[in-house]
Amino acid sequence: MGQIKVLFPFKDGEEIWLGLDTPGFRRKVFRTVDKELVNSQHIVAGLTIFEPGEASTRHNHPESEEVDIIIHGSGILKEGDEEVAFEEGAWMFIPTGVFHQHVNTGKEPLWLIWMYSPQGELPEK
Repeated sequence: MGQIKVLFPFKDGEEIWLGLDTPGFRRKVFRTVDKELVNSQHIVAGLTIFEPGEASTRHNHPESEEVDIIIHGSGILKEGDEEVAFEEGAWMFIPTGVFHQHVNTGKEPLWLIWMYSPQGELPEK
């Protein structure tokens, strides 16, 4: 195929395991779209899998807006002292620079597709 790409996160994505040294914050990230992988000029996107009880660190993307789509599982999204429950099929919009945290409160893995623009780095943990 020419310039269009059909991608499979487990095969085509870059595997990035975050939080391995911090119990409760481990997660599997498959970055699938970025400049290096597909020559994306504006978007970074991928899939993160959280096991039950696991969470992201509280983080932000200082110069990027983020959209998340839950394709499996459930949990809560934290912003400061506020918590909002989500489940499969939910979409989340996180404005530029807003600190947030995803937590899997369910009994099965949480699969979260994320994308943000302009491009930036993932949290370090």
